[in-house]
Amino acid sequence: MTYGSTNLRAPGEDELQPQRQIRGSFDDVRNADLAAEAVRKVGFSYERPSDLTVVVDAGQHAGEVEGILAAYGAREFLRPEGRASSGASAGEGARVRTEEGAHIELVEEELRARTRRVQTGEVTIRKEVVEETRTIEVPVRREELVIEQHPVRRTPVDTSATPPPVTDPLVQQLMDRLRSMQPGESLRIPIVQEEVVVSKHPVVVEEITIGKRRVQETAKVADTVRREKARIEHQGDIKIHDA
Repeated sequence: MTYGSTNLRAPGEDELQPQRQIRGSFDDVRNADLAAEAVRKVGFSYERPSDLTVVVDAGQHAGEVEGILAAYGAREFLRPEGRASSGASAGEGARVRTEEGAHIELVEEELRARTRRVQTGEVTIRKEVVEETRTIEVPVRREELVIEQHPVRRTPVDTSATPPPVTDPLVQQLMDRLRSMQPGESLRIPIVQEEVVVSKHPVVVEEITIGKRRVQETAKVADTVRREKARIEHQGDIKIHDA
């Protein structure tokens, strides 16, 4: 069954009639909010004792108020005298007053969206030590012993003659040692070379900048909304003029 919200008050009628309250109970907070907004637009004052309850000062328009509350899913209506009424009686009262020339307002739901901050994930940043093998080329030097033999012209040995000077101290020392060698003696000559000594020390090769930025985008949401549609039924030869 479909219930419509109506605006049936004549000018000055509320001042002549005592105030009567209609209490509607709902199962859904959103439906209660929509019902409260609907009665406010029609011109009724209301209170919200709880999120699921709407109390409306209906005056002599109890049927109209019950029709509005029923359209948004009110489970029951309580009047001050304690009598519970259903949506059917509300609709009936609305139809009676419609015959007197009242206006019927059709109500529909509107989608209202809001945003809230939720955590969608997190990022963990840490440093790890990775081992790898690297090869570098280092120039090294080493000594080699070179022994050369040259044929000479045979001449008597002149022990008093002074040999030509030698610029290399090592060679000079070696020649002096060879001249003073006796039969059976041996000469040891050390051969030297360079070896590579590896050392490591840390250096900065890269840096990372960490920050957050806000990106705005458009999200599409969809939901089901309800709206009231006027259905006109008539019998007999009746002329209807659309305004």
